Amino acid sequence: MGTETAGMARELTVLVVEDDRALAGRVSDAIGQLGWRPLHVETAQAARELLTRQSIDLIYLDRMLADGEDGLNLLAWFRDIEGAAPGTLVASSLSDAEDHIYGLDQGADDYIDKPFDPDELKARLRALVRRVSPVRTPPSVVVWGRLELRRDSQVALWAGRRLELMPLWFKLLLVLTEHRGEWVSRPALWRLVWPEQARVAPRDYVINVAVSNLRKALAACEDGPRVETGPRLGYRLVMPE
Repeated sequence: MGTETAGMARELTVLVVEDDRALAGRVSDAIGQLGWRPLHVETAQAARELLTRQSIDLIYLDRMLADGEDGLNLLAWFRDIEGAAPGTLVASSLSDAEDHIYGLDQGADDYIDKPFDPDELKARLRALVRRVSPVRTPPSVVVWGRLELRRDSQVALWAGRRLELMPLWFKLLLVLTEHRGEWVSRPALWRLVWPEQARVAPRDYVINVAVSNLRKALAACEDGPRVETGPRLGYRLVMPE
């Protein structure tokens, strides 16, 4: 562990959301000098997906990202899923007082203007970790590419738009999504989606109807995922290339 944080009980993980790769490298170097572990993504969407799989203590968040999305949308996403964001330091060339106020009102814990000195960045990160409690995205959320599933509310979104799914269709989609492109056999699908019927042989008609209805719902997604059927293999969810 680095000498600057030798008293820390554990290594912290900091997510760097920055589309400028050179700057992201310098930020990651500064985080490493603190004895912490940096992870880097270039878009808010990539951050969403990583946050559902990886425990994150702090976020360094650029505002103006290459895909056109405001980095602050990531903080709005935490509010949407009723989860608290990890401690977040927003970095931006939008340096007016109004920009600072807006960022802080959206849920940022601190705001640093670009360009900044690496020593100031480290000082702000050290101060931030003293003020906030490490939290993470609730494990109830699953994100795969542009598909987002929220178990607790049974809400499914594709590219930010809500899908109209019956509870059974949502459960079927959730099982297939959790397998991330791997085949799920009909017996396994039956046990996972209809656990109350686990001792009964899979009912082909029930499975076929549920899969058919899910396919119709997914057909409404522009360039959306699709359910594939494989002889003797079962079913899998395939994302567009």
